[in-house]
Amino acid sequence: MMRHMLAGRSAYRGIVEGSLTAVTGVTVVFLVFWAVTGATFFEVLNTGLSQITLKDMIDSGYYTMGMQDADADTMQTMFEHVKEVMKLAVPGFLIVVSMVVAYLNYATISWFVGKTGRRIASLPPFRAFSLPKNIVLGSLLIYLLAYLSASTGLIDKSLLMFNLELLFTFVFSIQGLAVMFYFGYWKKIPKVVVLVVAAIFVFTWLGQTFLFMLGLTDIVLDIRKRFSPVKLS
Repeated sequence: MMRHMLAGRSAYRGIVEGSLTAVTGVTVVFLVFWAVTGATFFEVLNTGLSQITLKDMIDSGYYTMGMQDADADTMQTMFEHVKEVMKLAVPGFLIVVSMVVAYLNYATISWFVGKTGRRIASLPPFRAFSLPKNIVLGSLLIYLLAYLSASTGLIDKSLLMFNLELLFTFVFSIQGLAVMFYFGYWKKIPKVVVLVVAAIFVFTWLGQTFLFMLGLTDIVLDIRKRFSPVKLS
């Protein structure tokens, strides 16, 4: 990231390379863990989750919102589903975290380096963030290739498709968030209000669906340019 920053190259390219480096580092740690212990991280995770029972969660005072009055069989079924999702989401979650951390690192480092007076490639305002136009076609192609690969049985289908869905939802939702911040800036809505609304959307299923659709619509129709006179940069 520093190389891209000081050379004046694309800030987003630096973030992508930083994310890939972080994911590679985590993968190496997992491989070292497997070489030393003889067990993969996912096997250890599966063993740990298998040892957690619904009774343990209830005894610890944990209740899932809206589940207090559910019968035991329903709670057990949902609990097993949650554990399965946690196991499936590990790869995608690590990639998402790597991307977020890389973005925050770049923003922080570039701010400090910029204070020294050096010319650097700074991040544009988040409201100006936009994915390439061909990402929709590329996503469909990746999804199709992943589905065909999973159908051969060489890769766990549930694991692969779940993480692709997670990553695509995250990426398009980021575009949706950028659209929200853009129109908030255009309408001069206080940033605090926009942040609160964005947080509500991010942490609710309906909100995530809205952000995903908003981001996808912006990529296809470029609604920020069509409906607003405000410059993106």
